[in-house]
Amino acid sequence: MTLPQPTIVAVAARSSVGLTAESCAAAFRAGIDRVREHPFMVDAAGEPLRCAMDARLDPRLLGAPRVTALALAVIEELSAKLSSALERVLGARALLVLPEARPGFDDADAESTLRTVSSATPWASVALGPRGHAGGLAVLDMARRWIAEGAPLVVIIAADSYLDADTLDWLEEDRRLHRADIRSGFTPGEAAAGLALMPERDRRAAGLPALARVRATGQAQERRSRKSEAGLLGEGLAEALQHIIAEVRLPEERADGLYGDINGERHRSEDWGFALLRCPELVRDGSAYLTPAAACGDIGAATGVMSALLATQAWARGYSAGEGALIWSGSDGGLRAAALLQRGEV
Repeated sequence: MTLPQPTIVAVAARSSVGLTAESCAAAFRAGIDRVREHPFMVDAAGEPLRCAMDARLDPRLLGAPRVTALALAVIEELSAKLSSALERVLGARALLVLPEARPGFDDADAESTLRTVSSATPWASVALGPRGHAGGLAVLDMARRWIAEGAPLVVIIAADSYLDADTLDWLEEDRRLHRADIRSGFTPGEAAAGLALMPERDRRAAGLPALARVRATGQAQERRSRKSEAGLLGEGLAEALQHIIAEVRLPEERADGLYGDINGERHRSEDWGFALLRCPELVRDGSAYLTPAAACGDIGAATGVMSALLATQAWARGYSAGEGALIWSGSDGGLRAAALLQRGEV
C-alpha cells in the first residue's frame, strides 16, 4: 500500500528554552541553552547536577508526574492552534510517545501518564506509541497508516524528562551523564513536543497552514547493542533510511537539512556515521546536522518530534533554504526511525 503524505498543520513545544513551539525554535536558532545547576540534585561526584530543566515546573516534581506536566502543556498549545479545525473534525486520533522503561519510569508510569493525557485531550482516542528516542519518528508511520484508513487528523505528543533520582542514578552507574571525567556523556534535559497532521484535502477545508509535508518514513530494529564488542555499525539506521530511499526520487529529493539525536554519546555519532556511509545518496552534506541536545540537553523521547518542529519553523522563518529535511533517531532498545519532510506552503 502506498502511504499518503500528510501535511503538518500545527506544532507545539515546551522545553528548558521556551514555552511554545515558536519560542523554542527561536532560542535554538539563537544558540541559547539553559544548562544550569539543579537547586538540590547532585551528581555521582557530589557536585550540583548540571541539567537543562523547565524553570516553570516545580523542581520537586520528579519522574512520571513531570513528564505528564510537560505533555499537558503541549496539548494545551496544540488544542488552541487547532481550535477551528476541532469544530469540524470528527474521529481525530492521537499518539503518545513516552520514555522507554527504565528506573524512575516503568510501564505502570506509562499507563498512568496515558490515562491522564487521555482525560485531558479533545481527541477521540489516544494510544501509546513506540517509546524512546526513535518513538516520535516511528509513530509517523502509524499516523500515515491511520490517515490512509480515513483519519482526518492525527496528533502526536512526545514527552520525556530525566529529572528523577532513580533515573539519574541509573545513568550515573552506566557513566552516561556528562562530567569532567566522562568524555562520552550527555547533559540530561526534558521537553515535550507535538505535531498535528492532516490529509491535504482536509487541511485546505479547515484553513490551516501547511508547515511541512511528510514525504517518506522508515523504521527498523538494530540488532547490535551499543555495548557490543564491535559497537554500533549503523545497520539498523541504514535499513530505516533505505525505506525512505525507496519512496523518493533521487538525487532530486536529497535532503538539505539534517536533524538527529547526537548528544555527546559516542555510540550515537558512530551509528549515524556508519549509516551515512551506507546511504550517502540521501543527503547533500551528512556532517551538517543540527540536534535539539545543543539547546535542551538530551530530551529522550521528545527528540524526533522536536527535530521535526525545528525543521518546520526553519522553513516558516525563512532561514532554511533547502526543500527537504531528514530527521533520524535511535532508541536504547534498538528501534531506529527516520523521516523525510518537505517544505510546506507557509
